[in-house]
Amino acid sequence: MEVGDYFPLVPLLVVVAVALHRSRVFPNIIKYIGYGYFIVLTLVFIIVRERISYLYEHPPIPDIYWEKNSDWSEIGLLLYLVPTTVIFLILCFSWFKREKDLKGKILMFLFFVVGLVLLFVYAFFFSMTLGYSP
Repeated sequence: MEVGDYFPLVPLLVVVAVALHRSRVFPNIIKYIGYGYFIVLTLVFIIVRERISYLYEHPPIPDIYWEKNSDWSEIGLLLYLVPTTVIFLILCFSWFKREKDLKGKILMFLFFVVGLVLLFVYAFFFSMTLGYSP
C-alpha cells in the first residue's frame, strides 16, 4: 500500500470536515453521522482497493484488474461526491436565504457555481488518479 495513492481523498475529507464543523445549519447528530460516514467510507474504500491490488499484484497485470479497479473507483466516487454535493447544496441554500441584498445573492450564486465546478474538477482528478485504466 502506498499512502501517496490516496492523496486525492485528503482535500475532500478536509473540506467536508471543515464544512460540517463550521456549519450551524446541521445539528450535532448530523455532523457526527457525516464524520462517521466519511471515515468508514474511506476505510472501506482503501481496504477494498488494496484487496483488488493484492489479487493482481504479479506482472503481467491482467485486464480484469483495471476493470475492477475502475469500477470500484467509480462506486467510491459516487459514494463520496453525492453526500458532499448534498452538504454543499444545503449550505449554499441556507446562506443564500440569509442574504438580503442583491449583491450578496449574486456573490453567493458565484460561490455556488465555483463550488460545483471544483466538485467536477475533483471528480475528474479522483477518477484519473484512483480509477485509471490504460
